[in-house]
Amino acid sequence: MALLPVTPPAGIIKNGTDYANKGRWVDGNLVRFENGFLKPVGGWSKLRNTALTGEPIGMYAYNDNVGNPVLAVGTRQKVYVLYNNTWTDITPSGFVNDSAADPLGYGAYNWSAEDYGDARSQSGLPLKQGHFSFDNWGEHLIFCFSGDGKIYQWRPESQPGGTTDTIATAVTNAPTGCQAVLVTNERHLVAIGSGGDPRKVSWSDRENNTNWTSQATNTAGDVQIPTGGRALLAVKYQNDVIVFSDTGIDRMSYVGSPFIYGISAAGVNCKAVSRRSVVQTGNFVAWMGENSFFVYDGVAKEIKCDVHDFVYDNLNVTGRQSCWGGHNSNFNEIWWGFPVGDGQYTPNKYVIWNYLENTWSIGSLDRGCWVDQGAFDYPIAADSSGFVYEHESTTLAKSPNLNGTAPFCTSGPIELGNGNNYVQCSQIIPDEEANTLPGVTISFKGKFTPLGSETDFGSFTFDNDGYTDARFTARQVQMTVTGSTTQDFQVGNIRLNVRTRGRR
Repeated sequence: MALLPVTPPAGIIKNGTDYANKGRWVDGNLVRFENGFLKPVGGWSKLRNTALTGEPIGMYAYNDNVGNPVLAVGTRQKVYVLYNNTWTDITPSGFVNDSAADPLGYGAYNWSAEDYGDARSQSGLPLKQGHFSFDNWGEHLIFCFSGDGKIYQWRPESQPGGTTDTIATAVTNAPTGCQAVLVTNERHLVAIGSGGDPRKVSWSDRENNTNWTSQATNTAGDVQIPTGGRALLAVKYQNDVIVFSDTGIDRMSYVGSPFIYGISAAGVNCKAVSRRSVVQTGNFVAWMGENSFFVYDGVAKEIKCDVHDFVYDNLNVTGRQSCWGGHNSNFNEIWWGFPVGDGQYTPNKYVIWNYLENTWSIGSLDRGCWVDQGAFDYPIAADSSGFVYEHESTTLAKSPNLNGTAPFCTSGPIELGNGNNYVQCSQIIPDEEANTLPGVTISFKGKFTPLGSETDFGSFTFDNDGYTDARFTARQVQMTVTGSTTQDFQVGNIRLNVRTRGRR
């Protein structure tokens, strides 16, 4: 008898065939890898009991001057804030949203589903996907929606006697026709695609976001991006600003008087698949490209992605503008969501990149935008129906809309025997941690050849004695670990008690 370790190394691999990935994890859902161990992701709870109006497509969180958290959510129809435990619709007067351009005419939905001649109440066609950019000017919320083009501000009431704005209003004298907005470390308000010029980046006077006219007595100004295409988005990276365009990225740096900012190309052929997919962290910027994932840490480069085929072989390209990304800093993770399936234009699949350990995980989840913990205790995300959730806040069993779905991870073929020899397993010795055993169920399926018929050997759970009897014979097995939804667990080194036997 011999004890054979069968737990694959950390990380799911989806490139190539399952047999090419023998001895590795090849499928999963609702799991992550932390410190090399398989664990469940945290569950989520509703931050608001009722849905927001419109599909949420942008989020931002910060604190006011006395430390109260502010959450801003932009949907395809409105803009909301959560402040002092109260949700408020702050949509500006005359705001131009995405839903105004929804295709609801002839051919927009199934034939005979609704009355002839009426506009459809829903559409089966891809919907226009604009982009929200948010920042804060002190405690004032600043935002711009690409379909509207104006720069707005909203002021919370943080001081006694102060007044909270009921709706957002346009920043006085700010340019219109903009694609995005940002506040620099030097306290300039920056407009991307300023004034409708697709290559122009302009900024206000320092500490004065109502003065945009460049003069010898102020620091307002503008530059043109050097890379081709349009300037679409900007994020802060250390002391600089990274501008995303149709073809790549540019780096805008503070240079002082008289030019204030200079700009230079920082990467080409690294276009983001969508503006929502760009994720800012403390040390780097990462994004989902059109056929690769990228990171910028002073140099733009591709990320080695073990789940590339899972993403790009299945991505509904027509709906790619809905792809999103989010930072989950407590777990050193970046999550990306994307749509999969004909007629699927909102994200329903995700991948997780643990950038500290360079491992990947995959799964299914309806989410459209995400903001990291910081101002709030937990990461916050929203689904396509308009519900907003606090992630990592509870167990999976208590999470809405899971309907009993359990976390699982499945291995590729694990070879037990060589040549003409088969292997017989008589015991399974688990290595798991959970508050209450059993924390996981382990099941095995076996084959004698890679393309041969498959035999289900059943499922096994484990109590305090630390092992369970089993009896199956195979040359290779595939293992699935299914976890509890009511508690955390982690899976270590599972071993099989095996002996070699002949073909008969």
